[in-house]
Amino acid sequence: MKYKMRYDREDDVLMIWFDQKGQVDHAEQVGQTILHMTEQGSPILLEILDAQDFVMEVVRAAIAVEPAETLTS
Repeated sequence: MKYKMRYDREDDVLMIWFDQKGQVDHAEQVGQTILHMTEQGSPILLEILDAQDFVMEVVRAAIAVEPAETLTS
């Protein structure tokens, strides 16, 4: 599967396409993420709002994890 990713600096949105040919039927938003899906529920596009903050939170969380925790997860 080939992914496509694009960052919109003006709107601070990171978009990750899982399927560039699928047709969006519906979307679900949880926090600052929006997942667009087909009628069958297959993911097409993931939008991450406030992307800079989101990425920094992920990096901070990864740095804070003890090495032993990553092996057992």
